[in-house]
Amino acid sequence: MPSCDFLHVQAYDGIVLAKVAKERLLDAAAINSLGEGLNQLLDRYPKISLVLDLSEVGYLSSAVLGKLVALHKQVKTLKGRMALAGMKPAILPLFKVTNLDKVFEIHAEAQLALIAYRKKPL
Repeated sequence: MPSCDFLHVQAYDGIVLAKVAKERLLDAAAINSLGEGLNQLLDRYPKISLVLDLSEVGYLSSAVLGKLVALHKQVKTLKGRMALAGMKPAILPLFKVTNLDKVFEIHAEAQLALIAYRKKPL
């Protein structure tokens, strides 16, 4: 499993649910740890169906947005898919102002993303 101690991963039914259990993603060490953990998931699960649950994240930096965009590109290259879920109201405007809400599949809750993935498997 990922080396990132605040990334909690469950894999079932061909879908990987990764919950970011950290309130603040602002410092370089946390951001790098998250990036490494997410990259390990791509190595472990080729053609991944990834749901990234951000429900516990209250603050994130633009560097996190960059990591997510890079991860999204890698997932697409591997013929996988990626959804973001559970974003707090304070976080969602960051995605809208940068037009990343048009890049990412975004769900209100992780469970809704899981249901959508089960209805339409890869």
